[in-house]
Amino acid sequence: MIRSLSINNIALIDSLDIDFHHGLTVLSGETGSGKSIIIDSLSFVLGERADKSLIKHGEEVAQVTALFELTEGNVTNKLAEYGYDIEDGQLLLSRKMSVGGKNEIRIQGKPSTLAILRDITKELVDIFGQGEHLALLDERKQLSVLDSFCKFGNVPQKLAELKTEIHEIDKQIAELGGSDEDRERTLDFLRYQVKEITDAALDAEEENELVAKRKRMMNAEKISSAMSCVNESINGEGGATGALSQARDALRGVIANEPTAEELDKRLTAVLYEVSDIADCAEQVLGGMDFSEAEADKMEERLELIKSLKRKYGGSVEAVLAFCEQASAKIDKIVNATEFTDQLTEKRKTAVAEMYRLCGQMRAERQKTAKALAKEIMKVLAELDMKNTQFVVEFNEAPSVETYAKSPSANGYDNVRFLMSANAGEPLKPLAKVISGGEMSRFMLAVKNVTARAEQIPTMVFDEIDTGISGTTAQTVADTLASVSSHKNGGYQCIVITHLPQIVAMADNSFVISKKVADGKTHTVVAEVRDDDKFATEVARLMGGVGEHNLLAAKALIQWCRDYKSKL
Repeated sequence: MIRSLSINNIALIDSLDIDFHHGLTVLSGETGSGKSIIIDSLSFVLGERADKSLIKHGEEVAQVTALFELTEGNVTNKLAEYGYDIEDGQLLLSRKMSVGGKNEIRIQGKPSTLAILRDITKELVDIFGQGEHLALLDERKQLSVLDSFCKFGNVPQKLAELKTEIHEIDKQIAELGGSDEDRERTLDFLRYQVKEITDAALDAEEENELVAKRKRMMNAEKISSAMSCVNESINGEGGATGALSQARDALRGVIANEPTAEELDKRLTAVLYEVSDIADCAEQVLGGMDFSEAEADKMEERLELIKSLKRKYGGSVEAVLAFCEQASAKIDKIVNATEFTDQLTEKRKTAVAEMYRLCGQMRAERQKTAKALAKEIMKVLAELDMKNTQFVVEFNEAPSVETYAKSPSANGYDNVRFLMSANAGEPLKPLAKVISGGEMSRFMLAVKNVTARAEQIPTMVFDEIDTGISGTTAQTVADTLASVSSHKNGGYQCIVITHLPQIVAMADNSFVISKKVADGKTHTVVAEVRDDDKFATEVARLMGGVGEHNLLAAKALIQWCRDYKSKL
């Protein structure tokens, strides 16, 4: 059970500490005073979505801390599994959120994650929030409610494992081309791709060479002029070749008389050869600069083809060639895949058959549980002055294994509908079509009552369970809440937000929520009511006003409720 809740900078709350107790705790107050903010804060620390709009205006960080009293069971086992120490049978949870989006979760003072927080707290508190009754009208939610009572053992785990296996099989079959028709279509496409690349006869260096050639072509005139200049400077009239030859002849005339002349002759001869070779190279370049228009067009077409293939199959010629290799390998795999595909298909059939069998087990458990659930809900509804109510869980017709095989679900093949008749002689109809607001509140109370028993959740929270009820029905709901929370009956901790005097008068613990203005700001204030006169005043206020008549009526109602609880 929850022992205390500390709220900081949530909505209109600056700082608030609430100590909770066993039994029935009631939160009352004027509309808009901030009662639901307390429930929102509790939901937040239990792992619900962090809504930054809840942070008090002008503040940067909001924080909620909750202290729980634990008994041995699932929660303590989970805490141990996650490595959290349990001291004095208490669990401390803390959660922060900031305007900037930063969040912090601590369990027993140690950092934790949202997933772990939700896993640990889901069996601590069951919250019935405003509008939840509308969710129960959704048939998908109805199946979830039914499943919360079922004892499936390891069936869901086995179904999940088989579902994963089938997913992998389907993936492999798809990679092999799927059905015969799919494989033929895939082969045709792959063969087209391979042929397109192969026909192009790509070379890894070709593109660079073509780009370089195109660059030369675009600068042909400039290159030709430079090479002509080189040739003329070396071989032309008065060029380097003639001058060097004349110098060499002069040296040879003095070799016999000058020792250094021979060495100079050798060096000059080498220079002459080098210069002549340069001239030859320049002339060869000139000879290769004669580009035809047809050659230029062919080169551009080739470059465009390479560009197109790169765009389709990869960012480089190497990538295109690699794609071609992979596609060819895939063709070989698909061509030889018929036998392997048959094996996979048979393996899938076996897995689906096992899933279908387990779904049958799941259905049998659901149907058995549905009967027991209906019986329990009708029992509680009778206690809530809905004695003639009939309630059943309707199942869809089980699909064939062939139909199920098309889309096997790990949640079974069941769809259910909650059918109800609130009046004797009336036919059973879907919940959404026959239930009134007041009946819905009682139905939800019945469901939550039975749920808490089944799941052994120690704390139930009801945010305005009294929607659409009054008079005798309101008293009946109050009686039921008292019975559910009775310590003598090993009852649950019930925390209720209400506007009904009958429920407030039945409270073991009462808190009044109000608003006050201080320093030009509105604040939510929570006051625990311990004084009998103040308690009677609050009940009288809910009756219509704090007049003498209502005060007397309130005191009488409170006494009646105390007498009622003493007999539980």
